[in-house]
Amino acid sequence: MLGAATLAAACSRPAPATRRAELVAVGPSSIKLLPAEGQPAYCLAFTVAEKGVVRHLTMSEENESLPCPAHAPVGGTEYRIPPAEGKVRVYLVFSDRKLDARPIAAQMHELGGKPGFSAMDLRAPGSVLLETLEFTPAK
Repeated sequence: MLGAATLAAACSRPAPATRRAELVAVGPSSIKLLPAEGQPAYCLAFTVAEKGVVRHLTMSEENESLPCPAHAPVGGTEYRIPPAEGKVRVYLVFSDRKLDARPIAAQMHELGGKPGFSAMDLRAPGSVLLETLEFTPAK
Protein backbone atom coordinates (compact mmCIF):
# COMPACT_ATOMS: atom_id res chain seq x y z
CA MET A 1 0.00 0.00 0.00
CA LEU A 2 2.83 2.36 0.74
CA GLY A 3 4.14 1.83 -2.80
CA ALA A 4 0.74 2.74 -4.28
CA ALA A 5 0.54 5.89 -2.14
CA THR A 6 4.05 6.94 -3.20
CA LEU A 7 3.22 6.29 -6.85
CA ALA A 8 -0.01 8.29 -6.59
CA ALA A 9 1.82 11.21 -4.95
CA ALA A 10 4.51 11.17 -7.63
CA CYS A 11 1.93 11.12 -10.43
CA SER A 12 0.04 14.09 -8.99
CA ARG A 13 3.07 16.44 -9.03
CA PRO A 14 3.21 18.75 -12.00
CA ALA A 15 5.97 17.99 -14.48
CA PRO A 16 8.82 20.50 -14.44
CA ALA A 17 8.34 23.21 -17.05
CA THR A 18 10.57 22.78 -20.07
CA ARG A 19 12.16 25.86 -21.50
CA ARG A 20 12.09 26.63 -25.21
CA ALA A 21 15.45 28.37 -24.84
CA GLU A 22 18.25 28.97 -22.39
CA LEU A 23 19.70 32.36 -21.51
CA VAL A 24 23.43 32.10 -20.81
CA ALA A 25 25.23 35.03 -19.18
CA VAL A 26 28.62 35.43 -20.86
CA GLY A 27 29.55 38.55 -18.92
CA PRO A 28 27.99 40.93 -16.43
CA SER A 29 25.86 42.54 -19.13
CA SER A 30 26.10 40.12 -22.08
CA ILE A 31 23.97 37.09 -22.90
CA LYS A 32 23.60 34.32 -25.46
CA LEU A 33 20.22 32.84 -26.28
CA LEU A 34 20.26 29.11 -27.06
CA PRO A 35 17.10 27.50 -28.47
CA ALA A 36 16.23 24.05 -27.13
CA GLU A 37 15.61 20.97 -29.27
CA GLY A 38 12.26 20.72 -31.00
CA GLN A 39 11.50 24.42 -31.40
CA PRO A 40 10.14 25.93 -34.62
CA ALA A 41 12.85 26.81 -37.14
CA TYR A 42 12.77 30.63 -36.98
CA CYS A 43 12.83 33.22 -34.22
CA LEU A 44 12.90 36.88 -33.29
CA ALA A 45 14.34 38.18 -30.01
CA PHE A 46 13.31 41.29 -28.09
CA THR A 47 14.04 42.76 -24.68
CA VAL A 48 11.76 44.90 -22.58
CA ALA A 49 13.66 46.72 -19.86
CA GLU A 50 12.41 47.58 -16.42
CA LYS A 51 12.56 51.23 -17.48
CA GLY A 52 10.29 50.58 -20.48
CA VAL A 53 12.85 50.44 -23.29
CA VAL A 54 11.96 47.84 -25.96
CA ARG A 55 14.80 46.53 -28.13
CA HIS A 56 14.66 44.28 -31.17
CA LEU A 57 17.79 42.12 -30.94
CA THR A 58 17.53 40.03 -34.11
CA MET A 59 17.89 42.44 -37.00
CA SER A 60 18.43 40.90 -40.44
CA GLU A 61 18.95 42.74 -43.72
CA GLU A 62 15.53 41.55 -44.89
CA ASN A 63 13.90 42.49 -41.55
CA GLU A 64 12.67 38.90 -41.15
CA SER A 65 13.03 36.32 -38.44
CA LEU A 66 16.27 34.36 -38.35
CA PRO A 67 16.93 30.62 -38.56
CA CYS A 68 17.31 29.43 -34.96
CA PRO A 69 18.91 25.98 -34.80
CA ALA A 70 18.91 24.18 -31.45
CA HIS A 71 21.83 24.84 -29.11
CA ALA A 72 23.34 27.51 -31.41
CA PRO A 73 23.37 31.16 -30.28
CA VAL A 74 20.45 33.09 -31.77
CA GLY A 75 21.84 35.29 -34.54
CA GLY A 76 25.25 33.65 -34.09
CA THR A 77 26.17 36.28 -31.51
CA GLU A 78 25.87 37.49 -27.95
CA TYR A 79 23.80 40.49 -26.96
CA ARG A 80 24.81 43.32 -24.64
CA ILE A 81 22.13 44.55 -22.28
CA PRO A 82 22.65 48.15 -21.03
CA PRO A 83 22.84 47.98 -17.21
CA ALA A 84 21.35 51.48 -16.85
CA GLU A 85 18.01 50.17 -18.17
CA GLY A 86 17.68 47.65 -15.33
CA LYS A 87 16.32 44.13 -15.37
CA VAL A 88 14.99 42.91 -18.74
CA ARG A 89 12.48 40.38 -19.92
CA VAL A 90 13.78 38.63 -23.03
CA TYR A 91 11.08 37.48 -25.43
CA LEU A 92 11.92 34.85 -28.03
CA VAL A 93 9.21 34.49 -30.66
CA PHE A 94 9.56 31.11 -32.40
CA SER A 95 7.73 30.46 -35.67
CA ASP A 96 7.40 27.73 -38.28
CA ARG A 97 8.08 30.24 -41.09
CA LYS A 98 9.96 33.47 -41.64
CA LEU A 99 8.05 36.40 -40.21
CA ASP A 100 8.23 40.05 -41.15
CA ALA A 101 9.75 41.55 -38.01
CA ARG A 102 8.09 44.97 -38.32
CA PRO A 103 4.56 44.04 -37.17
CA ILE A 104 5.93 41.79 -34.43
CA ALA A 105 8.18 44.62 -33.20
CA ALA A 106 5.20 46.99 -33.14
CA GLN A 107 3.25 44.45 -31.09
CA MET A 108 6.17 44.08 -28.67
CA HIS A 109 6.05 47.84 -28.07
CA GLU A 110 2.32 47.51 -27.47
CA LEU A 111 2.34 44.32 -25.35
CA GLY A 112 5.82 44.28 -23.81
CA GLY A 113 4.84 46.27 -20.76
CA LYS A 114 2.02 43.86 -19.98
CA PRO A 115 3.45 40.90 -18.08
CA GLY A 116 1.89 37.59 -18.87
CA PHE A 117 1.08 38.10 -22.53
CA SER A 118 1.37 34.97 -24.65
CA ALA A 119 1.92 33.87 -28.24
CA MET A 120 -1.87 33.91 -28.64
CA ASP A 121 -1.75 37.70 -28.18
CA LEU A 122 0.58 38.12 -31.16
CA ARG A 123 -1.02 38.60 -34.54
CA ALA A 124 1.24 36.39 -36.64
CA PRO A 125 0.68 33.76 -39.31
CA GLY A 126 1.44 30.08 -38.80
CA SER A 127 2.51 28.39 -35.62
CA VAL A 128 4.05 30.82 -33.12
CA LEU A 129 5.48 30.04 -29.67
CA LEU A 130 6.83 32.46 -27.08
CA GLU A 131 9.54 32.02 -24.47
CA THR A 132 10.11 34.64 -21.78
CA LEU A 133 13.39 34.78 -19.90
CA GLU A 134 14.76 37.32 -17.41
CA PHE A 135 18.19 38.86 -16.96
CA THR A 136 19.60 41.55 -14.70
CA PRO A 137 22.71 43.15 -16.20
CA ALA A 138 25.51 44.44 -14.00
CA LYS A 139 28.22 47.02 -14.64
